[in-house]
Amino acid sequence: MEGRWKPFLLRSLTCGKVSTELPEQMKGLNGSKAYIITGHSLKTKTPVVSQIESILGSSHAGTSSSIQQHAPIKGINEAMEAVEQTGADILISVGGGSPIDAAKVIIYRLHEKNPGIWLPHIAIPTTLSAAECNVIAGYTSEDGRKLSVQDPHLSPSAIIYDAELAKYTPQKLWLSSGMRAVDHSIEILYHPEALDIPTKRLALEALRDLYTYLPKSKEAPEDLKIISHLQMAAFASLFSLGQVSTGLGLSHAIGHALGASYGIPHGITSCLTLSLVIELKSKYQESASQLARALPYIGMESCGNSEKDAQTLAFAVDNLVKNLGLKTTLNEYKVPRDQAEIITERALKKRDDPARDRVLELVQKLW
Repeated sequence: MEGRWKPFLLRSLTCGKVSTELPEQMKGLNGSKAYIITGHSLKTKTPVVSQIESILGSSHAGTSSSIQQHAPIKGINEAMEAVEQTGADILISVGGGSPIDAAKVIIYRLHEKNPGIWLPHIAIPTTLSAAECNVIAGYTSEDGRKLSVQDPHLSPSAIIYDAELAKYTPQKLWLSSGMRAVDHSIEILYHPEALDIPTKRLALEALRDLYTYLPKSKEAPEDLKIISHLQMAAFASLFSLGQVSTGLGLSHAIGHALGASYGIPHGITSCLTLSLVIELKSKYQESASQLARALPYIGMESCGNSEKDAQTLAFAVDNLVKNLGLKTTLNEYKVPRDQAEIITERALKKRDDPARDRVLELVQKLW
C-alpha cells in the first residue's frame, strides 16, 4: 500500500466534439492566438487539422506540420521559431506522442528564454499513446540520441478526446499505440512509487477496457463508441501514475533504447518487449504478486501461484499482440544482432548494472 500520488496540473479533461470543446477551452485559458503542432501525414492526408483550423477561425495563428516520429529536434526548432514569430499565446498539439511531446519541448524551451512564462497547451490526441498524460517530453537529438525534459508545468492544461478525429488514424498505429497503453497499465503495477488507490486500481481498470475493446476496434475500426472507450482507457493507463521521480519499467526502458535509434514506433516496441519483460519479472516474488493481480481483469483465473500467474499474463499479452496482427521481430526492422549489447546498455544506462546479463538475454530474444 506504500507509495505516493502527486496529480498533474491538468485543468480540464473532455470527451466530446472538438467543435464544441475547443472554443470553450480557448476561452477558459484566455487564449487569443493558437498555434497548432502536428505531423505531416495528419495535415496532408486527413481533414483533421483543417477542421481544427476552421474551428479556431481568426484565433488560428499558424500550423507547423514538421514533427516527425520520435520528435527530431530539427522539426521542433522550426516549429518553435514559427511560434515565436506569430506571438501565439497557446499551443494546440494534434496527433500522437510526437506532436504532443514536441509541444511540451517548445513550451519548456520558451520558458528557458522567458522565465516565468509557461504557454498553455491543449492536447487533442489521435492515438492511444497517452503522451498527454505525463509531464515528460521525449525528443531526438541531431545525433540520434533520445533526450527528454521534465517539469510539472509541461502537463497540458486541457485534453480533448474526440472519437471522430481518431477514426482517421491508420489501424496499425492505433492498435499498436493501444499496446503502449497496455504496457503503461502493466508496468504501473510494480512501479515503486505507485499507490494502490488511485494508481494501481485505475491501471487495472484501464487494462480491462484495453483487453475488451482493442480486439473489437480491430474488427470495427470506425466504431465511435469503441474509440471513446479506448481513449478513456489510454488516459487511465498513464494519468493514474501522477508525477513520479522515476520512469515506468523495463519494457519502456528497452523501448526507448529501440525507438529513435532504429526507427521503430513506440507502440511496436511494446509489442516486442512487454511479454518478455513480464516473464522476467515473474521470477521475482514482489513483482510477480503485483502482476498476478491483472488476471481477473483480462478474464483469466488465478492458479494461486503468483509466479505462474505472472507467466500466464505474459502468455496472454503475447496472444493479444498476435490477435491484433502486431507480432514482429527486430529482423523485420533490419536491426543487426550485434546491437544487442548496445541496446541493453542504453536501456539500463550503465555498463555495470547488476541486471545486465538478464536483460541482455531478454534483448537477444527480440530477433
